[in-house]
Amino acid sequence: MVNLYYTKEAGELLVTLGFDPKFGARPVKRVIQQMVENEIAIGVLRGDFNEEDSILVDADVSAKDLPSNKRLRIKKIETTPAMDAMVTND
Repeated sequence: MVNLYYTKEAGELLVTLGFDPKFGARPVKRVIQQMVENEIAIGVLRGDFNEEDSILVDADVSAKDLPSNKRLRIKKIETTPAMDAMVTND
């Protein structure tokens, strides 16, 4: 089991990219699948992530010149009590 954490900025970016009032939450689900789930799966296959790893999904809010899909950062982290206060566990 992988522990997934995400920052408020990452959540806001995913919602912004998937927002479509006509289709409800389905577009958000697709954005999460494409930008988060697929990238984590590729990382597992490459050996970047292992079972019981903690993974942080963050958005680079300073990179306004990058396309939205390139602003999401997914990386392995060491969890600490301070980390739990900064991020949300999914």
